[in-house]
Amino acid sequence: MKRNIVAVGLSLLLSAGLWSCSNSSDNNPEKDLSLVQSLDIKAQDLSTAVADISASKGFEIITMEDSNSTKSGSQDGMTDDSRFSASITLDDVKGIYDYNPAVNNETTQAKFGFQKIFERTGDSDQFIIRLPKEKATSPWNLYVTEAADSSLVNDFVITTSDFHYNYEGGMQFDYLLDTRLDVEEAFAGNLFVNWSIAADHNFKYESNYTFTDDYSVGVNFQFGDTIHYAYHLDNAEGVLFGEEIQINKDTTNHHVMNYTLTIGNIQLVKTSANDSLQVYRDGALEEGAVVEVIDENGTSVDSDIAFCRKGRDLKITFADGSEVVLSELLGDSLDMLDTIFSSMSNLYFAEHLVNKVAWEVYYTNLANSTTVTE
Repeated sequence: MKRNIVAVGLSLLLSAGLWSCSNSSDNNPEKDLSLVQSLDIKAQDLSTAVADISASKGFEIITMEDSNSTKSGSQDGMTDDSRFSASITLDDVKGIYDYNPAVNNETTQAKFGFQKIFERTGDSDQFIIRLPKEKATSPWNLYVTEAADSSLVNDFVITTSDFHYNYEGGMQFDYLLDTRLDVEEAFAGNLFVNWSIAADHNFKYESNYTFTDDYSVGVNFQFGDTIHYAYHLDNAEGVLFGEEIQINKDTTNHHVMNYTLTIGNIQLVKTSANDSLQVYRDGALEEGAVVEVIDENGTSVDSDIAFCRKGRDLKITFADGSEVVLSELLGDSLDMLDTIFSSMSNLYFAEHLVNKVAWEVYYTNLANSTTVTE
C-alpha cells in the first residue's frame, strides 16, 4: 500500500477524528442500575477487552511497525515507499509459497528487478504464505538472509481467500485483502482491508481484525460527498466502544453532522438539530445527564467532537450532581484504543509483508512466462 496516499486521506479525515455503532437490549439485567453505575460497568468491560486484546498475537500483528530503517532507506532492497505499479488479482498469485532462503542463492535478483525468497510448493485456490514467525513479525528483515535462517521453521501461515491490488501511479488506487492468520498451528485472527481512491479523489477505507475470544476491531472512513469516519471495538454481544461522525449536505446545501460515542449500551449523541450532546441508555434519553466538552485543563470549550484521539475530553454531570470525566474513567484503555485504531488505519503488516510477497510471486510468474515465450 502507499503511505503517502494514506497521509492524504487521513489528513482530510482525521481532522474530524472519530467512531461508531450501537448496542441495545430488550432484556437488560442492569436496568435497575443508575446511569453512573452502568457507565462504570461498561468501562470495566472495555478495560477487560482491551487488556485481552493487547496480550494477543493479533495485537502484535496489527500494531507492527518498522523498528529499524525503512523510514530512511531499505534493508530489504525496496524503497521506504511501499507502493508498486501493478494490477494483481488472486488468480495471479494463488498457490502455496514457502519461505526458503536457499532460493536466494540461485538468483538474488530476478529479471524484473525484485528479490526472490519464496518457493512455490503446491497448488491452491487461495494465496497461502508460510514463513517463520521470526520473519513475519519483522518484515523489514524478510529479505535479509542470515546463517541462522536455515534453521527457522515456517510456523506462521497467511491464508488469503481474496486479494486485489491495482495501482498505476497518480492517486487512483484499489485494494482488497481478506486473510486468515495462524501461528504455530493456532488461529491468530482474520484481517480484512478494502481501500479505494477514485479519479475524483473520493476516498474509502475499511479494515477489520477479528481476534480470538470473539473480539474484533475496525475502522471505516470515507471522503467525498459524504464524510464518514468510524472506529469500533466489539465482542460477540455487540459494541464495547465506538465513535462515529458523518457529515453530508441536506437539500439546502447545508452541512448536516451526526456524531455518536458508544460505550456498551450507553451512547452520547449529537446531531445538527441539537446544541449539545445527549445521553442515551438502551435507546432511551437520560434527561438528567448533561455532557460538556472540555480541554485538557478541564475548561469548557465550544467543540462537538474528537474524544478518543485526544482532541477533546467529555465531562458528564449526572442527575444527582455527580460528575465523571470520560478520559479518567477509561484510563489506560483510552491510550490503547488510540494505538489500535491508529494501527488499523495504516496496516504495516499488509503493506510490508503480504503485498511484498504478492509482488514477488506475481513478478516471478511474469518472468517465468516471459522466459517461456522468448
